[in-house]
Amino acid sequence: MSNNKQKLFSEFKLKDVITLMILLSITIISIYFYVNTEARNQAWQKAYPIRAKLANYQTTCSPKSPSWMQEVIHFQTLNSNAPANQIAYITPQGQIYHCENGYVGEMPFFSKPIDEHTRFRYASVTKLWTSDAILALIREGKLTFGTKLASIITEINQPKDSRINDITIGDLLLHRGGFNRYSATGHDMFGIGQPICPDHFERLNTIRLDFDPNSKMIYSNLGYCLLGEVVSRLNKQPYTQVMDNQYKLTQYNIKFIDNSKLSDEVNYNYVETGLTGIGDIYTAFDYKGLASVAGLSGNAISLAKQVKNMVNKPMPNILSLDDNLSCDITKLRDCYGYAMFPYQAQGKNVKVYFRDGTLLGLSSLVAVDSNGGVVVLLSNGVSSLKQDGSDRTKMLIYQYLIQQYK
Repeated sequence: MSNNKQKLFSEFKLKDVITLMILLSITIISIYFYVNTEARNQAWQKAYPIRAKLANYQTTCSPKSPSWMQEVIHFQTLNSNAPANQIAYITPQGQIYHCENGYVGEMPFFSKPIDEHTRFRYASVTKLWTSDAILALIREGKLTFGTKLASIITEINQPKDSRINDITIGDLLLHRGGFNRYSATGHDMFGIGQPICPDHFERLNTIRLDFDPNSKMIYSNLGYCLLGEVVSRLNKQPYTQVMDNQYKLTQYNIKFIDNSKLSDEVNYNYVETGLTGIGDIYTAFDYKGLASVAGLSGNAISLAKQVKNMVNKPMPNILSLDDNLSCDITKLRDCYGYAMFPYQAQGKNVKVYFRDGTLLGLSSLVAVDSNGGVVVLLSNGVSSLKQDGSDRTKMLIYQYLIQQYK
């Protein structure tokens, strides 16, 4: 009996030690990830393949939606770090189809699924409204492509770089205004360079352009902020009010974003890993100042409807190109129009006009095909391959549209 008690006591002690070690390990690991944000975020990123599969499991489509729409959002989820997506397609005849996948919050099953009403940020796709409003002023005869920016932004007064006087409305639409956001003195609107727009236009008198206006194309956020101010001044209203009045944004539940998350907005798949120093994407930038550049939000269907209305307007519209510029339409982004860039593969009869955008943890894409169809894809993630990853999605959509119209 004594030996049995001793054996039982020995086994009890061994189990107790093992249990204690497990509890201590869990506690130490929990504390480590709690205090080490970078390690916690990296672990969350490594778990993405599991979250992606759960997101694709939660997929819904409207009746009779083309099967390729589901294929696109599944591809986007697996290849672009986007566990939540919306895709909308308006056919040339006006039928509307949509698909969604994923969840509104970070944790699958613990938040409600994405539906067609969930809000996403439109990022640089917002520039479509800015372009369209400028083109409307041109059609009305209130502007021309050759109108000098300095004739409207009157704060431009004897600039140190006289080339600023040469910048035209057409230059800004085509990203040929002379601003290089990648240079050491670039003005990107996202914390790079000295703030100019929308509150310090007088600083245009003190900067130096990076190249002669209309000599080459370099993507410019500053240029589109300046266009937003042109829209405001010629309409004698704040830019946001002009947009709401002209495009009935409220009816479409399209809203300008602020420095906080909106109540019906998706959670974005962004985590700080020590590379950017940005922990809170909602306060990272002055989003009110970015209204005409990247300030709008809504769902994919509303965006598709707005774009459909834009492309149905008389020329010049958002599909128009500058006929004086030569380019190769078989290369992505070699041709940049007044709002979008066209692409047409060699030997194919379908042309597609693209406009995309990214912000921290999100991406947006609009595609308008030459048959009159409109595709919108909104995602709460960005491909780790950056532009190459985005281009893969464009090419996938392009191939599906070719099949759609066979």
